[in-house]
Amino acid sequence: MIRTISTWFQREGSRPAVALGFGQERILLVRGQPEPLFEQEACNGQADWPRAVQSLLTRTQLGGSPVHGVLPASLFQQVQIERPDVPEEELTGALPWAVKDFVNESVLQLSFDYYDLPTNPAARPRLAVVCVPKSRMQLIAQGVNAVASLQSVTTEELGLADLLGHKEQMQLLLYQVPGQDVAVLAVYRGQLCFSRQLRGFAQLAEHAVGNINPDLLDNLSLEIQRSLDYLVAQLKLPEAAQLHVAIAAPDLGGLVRHLAGNFSMPVSAMANPAIVAGIEYLPLYGLLQAEVSP
Repeated sequence: MIRTISTWFQREGSRPAVALGFGQERILLVRGQPEPLFEQEACNGQADWPRAVQSLLTRTQLGGSPVHGVLPASLFQQVQIERPDVPEEELTGALPWAVKDFVNESVLQLSFDYYDLPTNPAARPRLAVVCVPKSRMQLIAQGVNAVASLQSVTTEELGLADLLGHKEQMQLLLYQVPGQDVAVLAVYRGQLCFSRQLRGFAQLAEHAVGNINPDLLDNLSLEIQRSLDYLVAQLKLPEAAQLHVAIAAPDLGGLVRHLAGNFSMPVSAMANPAIVAGIEYLPLYGLLQAEVSP
């Protein structure tokens, strides 16, 4: 039986929403209202998620809350395809067969969801299809619904996109969790338009700008510019209006100044409670900000 991701969810409650970030070694928790709360619970792999979730929600006295789950890229597959030529009401059922040649598991073992991608006006509409093993979704639902109410499961990238809000100008986010690759995301009118991993820049979160090879910093600017060129030339989207930087760098100010010197748009360090708590909390915090935005 094919299941969409939404079939695992329950009705929303009246309490403030909570976001949980699922990983192999820990589960993160963010509550945005009435005041921000950032917590985590260690776990021993996915099989330990139900225990860890219940322990975390009980310890923080957040049982009964509506919960939104967030998955990192390592825990799902995402496939970009041309939108199947079927009526809207038949699209969900068509997705498994449209992606079956691009996933490494049987479509009968996967749950599916999708979102629209910006497309060159001369090309066919495209979708990003998110594929999550049913067994993984079952562990999430089992853990959350035992003490709370699972409302949605999304991806880290979509949570990060929510940080930038629904603006009429193109916004860019340069993002890095310590130990991971740098990523650049583009958001236009609240829609994630583009995301790209930038390899080879791990030391940005390890050294002051003055101790980094200038060629590496120039290469970073070059990779950002290539992403900008793709957005304008291939997707026919507007020029970016601002670049936000969210990197746990020891010299974040120096990095921002360096980038500002290479681009005509404003460059700023992102500032919010999640930055203080830890960069890894940002996707969860962004998701909750979108929940309370008008």
